[in-house]
Amino acid sequence: MTLILFSLSFAAKDTTFTFQDFNPASQSVVRSTQRIKVLGSSRISYPMFSSNKNPNVIKNMNKNMEKFISDYKSSRNKIYTVTSEIKGDNSSFVSVLFTVEEKDTKTGEKIKSYDGISFNVKDGKALKLKDILVDGFENALTDAVNDKFRQFGLPQVDRFNAVSKKQNFYLDNDSLVLIYNQGEGTNFADGQVFIPFILTDLIGI
Repeated sequence: MTLILFSLSFAAKDTTFTFQDFNPASQSVVRSTQRIKVLGSSRISYPMFSSNKNPNVIKNMNKNMEKFISDYKSSRNKIYTVTSEIKGDNSSFVSVLFTVEEKDTKTGEKIKSYDGISFNVKDGKALKLKDILVDGFENALTDAVNDKFRQFGLPQVDRFNAVSKKQNFYLDNDSLVLIYNQGEGTNFADGQVFIPFILTDLIGI
């Protein structure tokens, strides 16, 4: 596989995300406290972060978290109930998986989906795939995702887009997990698909 994680050396003050000297069992550098916020008629459970060090990093993390959950404010026709779970937490990143129940106020229909956000604990910024993988990763990752679908025996939806510009994912301490909600990956069963890649399998092979 030609898919490679960032593993470059940077100057000491550089906060660019890197897997240089990455240790999935490393100690967390931030603390989290679960909060509940009501946005309109929506109810959202989410973590807020704290630390005795790097207050600017914590400020950025919490600011980005507040911005993230603001997408789930209720609208005229939609109400959201959102819960969260920290999936990855070490000296490199913190990653949160959200379970979202969307209710149509007119029909009463409920749809479950998943959403993720991951933070670089060096600067508090939200990570995207392009921050984790090398330039030009899209083709290799697309091939790897298609292989996973075949391995799992999952039929793909028409016009399946394996890697979108805003690809949904979260990070466990030792793996990258791509999220495909209903209608995005397959119509089999409940239509929810999680595609995992062990981080060490993506490094410099």
